[in-house]
Amino acid sequence: MYIDRPTMARARLALREAARDYLFDRDRKITLIALGPKETGGQKLDKLAIRFHSPEKPSEYQLEAAGVSKLPEYIHEFRTDVVIGSYHPHFWPWWLKSRPQRTREPRAARANPLRGGVSISDQFHNTFGTLGGLVFDRDTGEEMILSNWHVLARSWAARPGRMIIQPGRRDGGTRTDAVATLTRYAMLSHNLDAAVATLNRSRQHINDQLEIGPVRGVAQAMPGMVVVKSGRGSGRTAGIVTDVEGIMRMRYGSLERIIVQVMSIERHGSPDVSKPGDSGAWWLDAESRNVVGLHFAGSDFPERALAMDMQSVLDALKVRFS
Repeated sequence: MYIDRPTMARARLALREAARDYLFDRDRKITLIALGPKETGGQKLDKLAIRFHSPEKPSEYQLEAAGVSKLPEYIHEFRTDVVIGSYHPHFWPWWLKSRPQRTREPRAARANPLRGGVSISDQFHNTFGTLGGLVFDRDTGEEMILSNWHVLARSWAARPGRMIIQPGRRDGGTRTDAVATLTRYAMLSHNLDAAVATLNRSRQHINDQLEIGPVRGVAQAMPGMVVVKSGRGSGRTAGIVTDVEGIMRMRYGSLERIIVQVMSIERHGSPDVSKPGDSGAWWLDAESRNVVGLHFAGSDFPERALAMDMQSVLDALKVRFS
């Protein structure tokens, strides 16, 4: 879908108005509001709309019985749409009784050199996420790895210096597998579930995404773009971007946070677009291999992934790709 700059600017204003009026309306149970194509009869129209994501789509009768008015058909010039989706962070939960798959070697193994798509975690939590890739501090040029806040920090009390291990603890990693130390994150300052850790130079890191190849640059995702990622949970998967520039409410344990610059991705030729353990993976434009998003959450019914705009993440964390 091509969206010219004036239209996108007007759509952003409409999106902010929608978030102000409806995102915190608990009766409607809306968790994500974003920009994407209007769906009619299972078909996506080539027309930008304001899309409201909710775990359920109540009928007009149910809304009336609950004393809740219908959403407006338009917000300014943009049609509205309601999309079913219930989202949660995509690390491997420590409490999940089933064992993580150990057949996706080398994703679950000790990687040398380090590359995107392999298991990683902080030193304390018995879980794993995905090592996204290599970035550089804009001021010092130090080599860092970029993943999610809930993979590298995972605690509101996390401080710089926390040990990062590869593979992650649930994949058998220990303190002897330390590869980096937590440096900073953007969760509290910029409402982005993202963090970077400085490499300790115990292992080499190369620009490569397992089963995909090297990342060539950074780009902006648009609805209709075909994207691929390399994740610890689901391996190499492909998807199609459906929503961009989203604002959402996401629950992390007992706390709820606002996450911004969210894109949604639906599966494309793969049975799964994401699974637990994929948090921190990088989504790349399948054609150019430019990175467009940082994966952090997903939905199983329907199958959908959520990521954050990568340029926004890089700017918030004060790092560059190359």
